Amino acid sequence: MKKTLVIVVVLLGFSQITFSQSKKELKEEKAIQEYQVTKELINSKQYVFDADWISTTRGIRINIAGGSNRIAVVQDSAKASMQFFGEVTSIRFDDGEGVEFNNKMEDYEVKFNDEKRRITVSFKAKFKSETYNIYMSITKSGTTYVDVNSNNKRSVTYDGRITAITIE
Repeated sequence: MKKTLVIVVVLLGFSQITFSQSKKELKEEKAIQEYQVTKELINSKQYVFDADWISTTRGIRINIAGGSNRIAVVQDSAKASMQFFGEVTSIRFDDGEGVEFNNKMEDYEVKFNDEKRRITVSFKAKFKSETYNIYMSITKSGTTYVDVNSNNKRSVTYDGRITAITIE
C-alpha cells in the first residue's frame, strides 16, 4: 500500500514538472509570435501609435486615453496630432499648441533587438518652425513608449500601443 502511494505521488510530481515545462514553452512560443507580428507591422511602414498617457520631465503623468493622440506612419510620411502638457521654451506665433506635424519623415531608422525582442524607431519631423525628434521603443506585444524632443518644447514621453493602420 505504501509503495503504491509513493509511486502515485512520484508520478504526479513528474506530470506537474512536464506540465510546467509545457506551459513555459507555450509562453515562449507566444512571445516569439507576438514579436514577429510586431516586426512585420514596423517593416510595413503602415502603423499608428495611439497614446494613453503622457509623462513630463517633472514627473507629472496624465491620462490622455480616449482622445485622438496619435502618430501615424505611412511609408515615408508621418502625421501627428497630440496633446502637450510640458514646458514651452520658445513661443512662436505660428506654432501649434500640441505636437503636430504632417509631412515626410527625415532620418527614419529602425533597429531590431531580437535577443530582447524590442524595436526602436526614430525619425525627425518638421512643422512650421518646429523640429521634432521622435524616438519609439516598442515591446514584443506592441506596447510603445514615445519620446518627443523639440527645439521649442521640453521633451515628453507618451505611453500607448502600436497597431496596423488601414489605408483607404
